[in-house]
Amino acid sequence: MKFFKKLFSLAVTIIIIIAIINYKKISNYIVNNYIYNKYATIEITKGEYSKEIDYGFVQITDDFIAKNYKHILNIVYTILDSGNDTFSFYCDENYKNCLNDVDNLISENGSSILSDINNYVHPYYTYKNIVITTNSLGKVTVTLEKQYTKEEIEYINSELDKITAVTEKDKNNEQDKILAFHDYIINHTKYDIERADNMNSPIFKDSQTHTAYGLLHEKKSLCGGYSDILSIYLHRLNIPNYRISDNNHVWNLVKMDTWKHLDATWDDPVTNTGEDILLHDYFLISTKELKNNDNIEHQFNENVYLEAK
Repeated sequence: MKFFKKLFSLAVTIIIIIAIINYKKISNYIVNNYIYNKYATIEITKGEYSKEIDYGFVQITDDFIAKNYKHILNIVYTILDSGNDTFSFYCDENYKNCLNDVDNLISENGSSILSDINNYVHPYYTYKNIVITTNSLGKVTVTLEKQYTKEEIEYINSELDKITAVTEKDKNNEQDKILAFHDYIINHTKYDIERADNMNSPIFKDSQTHTAYGLLHEKKSLCGGYSDILSIYLHRLNIPNYRISDNNHVWNLVKMDTWKHLDATWDDPVTNTGEDILLHDYFLISTKELKNNDNIEHQFNENVYLEAK
């Protein structure tokens, strides 16, 4: 009797082991032959303001099965650049550290990389909030709340039509057009020093002077508004550009004959007398000139903004 009990127990154990092995095989089959292969055939849709430009730090990809950390950054950049509000990609089965790398990316330390990638896309596709979630199968979903609403984009585009009808009149080359637009924005905008000095005050909770919409609507702006409106205009001219930033400031990097810095914020200085001043100290200058002018508020990560080296 004891012999049969042991034999039965052994048989049950073997059956359980076989079931576990088969379950793993079935699970792997589903993941490898259904989930991954199915998702790999999906193409991302591109929006009206998608740039589809490769840079030194990030490049557009059509492969949404992440192979390494660099590939994750490229996928996130592609999602942002596309204008989609949500999109999912998967970790390659051989990329064992994938979910850990995603977790590091969305951590407090890694969030600065997401902000840097945000600078590379058209301002209309930048995010106000980003949420990245994962599951045990290696699915990664990116969900975005955009900085600009449809109504705000329509307003900005309408205002730019009016402005450029004035600034581009009799202008025959791109640099003259940029200069005229730069001067117009500065002459019709004041730096929002009151908000800058009280960033956490509830008084300014509804202010949008950090955006191009706020700049045009309120006639006041922080550096984010200046850099966004210049970037939007440069895109209208089909001139490659992106925003470049340090911890406290953001400005523009523009591809002319070479990559040049453009900082309308610092060309619109705040004075003790309240006098309006228009400068051109930061108009399409080299990185060497930028550092000679100011090497404190214009520091940036040269491992990220490679075109500015």
